[in-house]
Amino acid sequence: MARSTPVPNWVPANLPPAPGVYQFEDEIGTPIYVGKSVNLRRRVRGYFYGGGPSDERMAMMVRLARKVTIHRTGTDLEALLEEAERIERNRPAFNRALKNRSRGWYIEVDWGQPFPRLRITGARRRSRAQYLGPFRGRRGPTEAARLVEKIFRLRSCTGAIRPDEEASPCLQHGIDLCSAPCIGLAGVDAYRRQVRAAMRCLAESEAVETALARCSAQRDAALKAGAMNLATSWDRRVDWLHELEGYRAMLERPHVDRSLLIVLPGAEPGDGLLLPMARGRVLPRTRIHWSDADWREEVCRVCYDVRLAELRAESVFAPADLTPSLIVTSWLDRRSRDEGQVFDLDRLDASLVTEALAAEVEGSAAA
Repeated sequence: MARSTPVPNWVPANLPPAPGVYQFEDEIGTPIYVGKSVNLRRRVRGYFYGGGPSDERMAMMVRLARKVTIHRTGTDLEALLEEAERIERNRPAFNRALKNRSRGWYIEVDWGQPFPRLRITGARRRSRAQYLGPFRGRRGPTEAARLVEKIFRLRSCTGAIRPDEEASPCLQHGIDLCSAPCIGLAGVDAYRRQVRAAMRCLAESEAVETALARCSAQRDAALKAGAMNLATSWDRRVDWLHELEGYRAMLERPHVDRSLLIVLPGAEPGDGLLLPMARGRVLPRTRIHWSDADWREEVCRVCYDVRLAELRAESVFAPADLTPSLIVTSWLDRRSRDEGQVFDLDRLDASLVTEALAAEVEGSAAA
C-alpha cells in the first residue's frame, strides 16, 4: 500500500534536490508565485507539509496553485537573477518582496525653469531636467535633498517664481535658509550656481569635502571677527554637511560602475554561464558547453557585446537595470573564490579572458 502524502499529484515526483527557481501557476496557467531555493525538491514539497504555510497569503497561494514548473540553475546567483526576471516579467499576485524592485527614485532639477528646485520623482519625464539616481527607497534621497536645500539656501516652495522687490520674503529667508529669489535678492545666474553646487554635493563626495572646508573657513573667520550670528549660521551648515555624509552610502550609485565578465558553473557538468556587465548594467546571460569547439568564439562575442553596450549606456541608470545590478553587486561583495570567476573588462580584452579560461578548462580536463 502506497504511503499517503499531502503533496498533490500535479507536483512532479522527480523534482531535483538542486538549486533553481520554481513557479506556481493557477488552473489557467497564470504565474501566481515565483521563488528560488538551493534545493528545489525540499522547498516545493515543503509548501504542503505541516498543514501548509502558516502565512495566510501563502496559504491562499497554495490553495489556488494547480501547477509548478522549475528552472534549474548552477549557482544561487543565477537563481536570484532568474527569479527577479520572472517576477518583473509576470508580476505574480503573491510576490511582494521583489515586485517593486525596479521602481527607482530620482532627484530632479528642471533646468528649463529659471529658478529650479529639487524634486523627488519616480520617473524621468522632462527632457531639460538633470537627474540623480535611481535610488532604492524614497527616504534617503528626500532627506539628502532637504539637507542641501538648507546648506545652499535653495527654495523649497512650489510653483513658479516671479521676482517682486515689493513683496515680503517667507520665513525661510528670515532664518537664513533661502536666498529669496522671489524678491530678487538672488538673480537667475546666482541662484542657478547655488543649485549646481547643491547637485555636485549630492553626486560627488569630493564636492562635500570642498563645501565642508569652505564653510568651516567661513565659520572660523566669523568667529575671529566676533560675528557670532554669522558664525552660528556657518556652523549649522558644517553640521548639515556632516549629516549629508551619513547619507552618502544611500546616494552612491547602487551598482558596480564597471564592465565585468562573470563566469559561473552551469546546471549540468561541463556547462558554464557567461554573465556580462557593461558599466554596471547586467546583460543577457549566455550558456556555453566547455566541450564545444566554439566556446572561445562565444566568449569573444559576449565581450564584444559588452563594448557595444558601453557605447550605448546612458549616464543615468534606468530603473529596470537596478534590480539585477543590486543582485550582482551584493554577490560580488560576499562571494567566495569557488563560486565563479570574475574578469575585469576595463583591464582585460577578450583574448586575455579566453586564454585564462582555456587554462582553466584544460586543467579541469586533466584532473
